Amino acid sequence: MPTLRELTEAIQQRPGVQAVVILGADGLLIETHDRAQNHAEAIAARVPAVAMSASQLGDSAGSGDASLALLEFERGYGVVLRLSPHVLLFVSAAPDVALSELLFDLRRHRASMAALV
Repeated sequence: MPTLRELTEAIQQRPGVQAVVILGADGLLIETHDRAQNHAEAIAARVPAVAMSASQLGDSAGSGDASLALLEFERGYGVVLRLSPHVLLFVSAAPDVALSELLFDLRRHRASMAALV
């Protein structure tokens, strides 16, 4: 079974992926691979609020908690994936990333990733 470091490295090596951050729902950094090596703490501090807002929106719409949120930014994408009630994964990607493949793989491997944390 791969380690957390191997997991984040594998995701980060996909073409177009810029950063991978695994964090606690409280915003504490667990593991990261960030090409710029300087955004992980800032990302980890903000992702829980996005995940909470997405779940509140889902509840209000009658759809339940959010398990994945896709954000489109001016210069790329952000994906927030809930691995467990206490652990989140954030992936930052460039505009040219193969987005559908990335989302498919993240969703398909969610359970195995959650088992590592």
